[in-house]
Amino acid sequence: MILEKYKDTYDKFISKYEEIHVNPWHNISKEELDKIYHDLVTSMNINDKYSFIYFMNYIIKKLNGKSDAHTKLRLELDYYFLPVYFRIFDNTVICMAPLKFKNAVLKSINDIPIETIIKEIDDVISYGTEGKRIYETEKSLFNTAILYSLPSLRNSNELSYKMVLNEKIIITTYKQDETILEEDKFPFINYCYQNNATYRFENNCLIYTHKSVQNQFKDKIKNAIDCLRQINLDSIDTIIIDLRGNFGGNASLNKYLMDFLKENADKKLFVLTDYRVFSGGRYALRDLINLGAVTIGDEISTPINCYGNCYLEKINKYWTFTISEHYYHPMLNISFKSKEEYQNGITPEILKDYIFHPNILVKETIKDFINNNDPVLQKALELAAKKSKHI
Repeated sequence: MILEKYKDTYDKFISKYEEIHVNPWHNISKEELDKIYHDLVTSMNINDKYSFIYFMNYIIKKLNGKSDAHTKLRLELDYYFLPVYFRIFDNTVICMAPLKFKNAVLKSINDIPIETIIKEIDDVISYGTEGKRIYETEKSLFNTAILYSLPSLRNSNELSYKMVLNEKIIITTYKQDETILEEDKFPFINYCYQNNATYRFENNCLIYTHKSVQNQFKDKIKNAIDCLRQINLDSIDTIIIDLRGNFGGNASLNKYLMDFLKENADKKLFVLTDYRVFSGGRYALRDLINLGAVTIGDEISTPINCYGNCYLEKINKYWTFTISEHYYHPMLNISFKSKEEYQNGITPEILKDYIFHPNILVKETIKDFINNNDPVLQKALELAAKKSKHI
């Protein structure tokens, strides 16, 4: 059963999705969608915001498949950040915040085993790579809109996290109607953008952090590059670009960095990657590879070729969706910006999954996390110490 107001929102979203998306039925047919819809509305009651969030996220995951992670239901108005954040390593969920719980292993939420919670989260998150699956799962574990929408937690009025630290059980509980002070929430945005457009020198290396190309950083990026141009870099023979965590924004802002690197083409060039690099971040990665960079780290959060460029649609004054307008294949310099361009230009080669694999695979481990080690940067510095420009 679905309440009429939620059915109306769903119908309007599907109508706009068909209109806007460059290739709306790339993963399932409209007939398959109708069957999924029927199965959902006959098996669950969609009668409040949390059941509707689950319903829409489930539908959108089916629409997206592995090649679209930009079409989504935006939940800024419906959730707050809890004061906890987790990292996932080889199916172990480990706490990174707050500091008093750091390194604790998450065992359950409301006595539901964390393995069950993660399986239910997987039904409502879109991803095309393992890295994106992990990243979206990590974000979901402190997102009350997602958690209260899950079948195991939907009728709960609180979230009780059970963790184990040094063989001691820790339980921390947050009530649904509890007001979390802003200063107590996990500072997710600051965590994402920390140290963006900053640089430092270590031995014979310039290490530049390119963590975001959101428009808010345009001046900071430009100023950082302008400052670097004023520094004598004769003693520097290696430039390391730390791209980790760059989930995109305005890809044109990559140009400031790329122009600077072209001016310093005599330097060895390394780029550090991780499971969070997404969207416009992959354009920076493409440009760095084209400049001859050696890639070090982990696979990224997206296939190189995918749908993107979000169209924002607000429906019934309350629900906001993003819909992918275009299809991109950066390595082939292809962008289809209309249904006609897509239909006339698409080929099996363009559609074939292009998954990035770093030249040198270095994965952060639980041990690295606990000991605050950075094995990816350490590997780059180790290679930088070698005299040859070619690795």
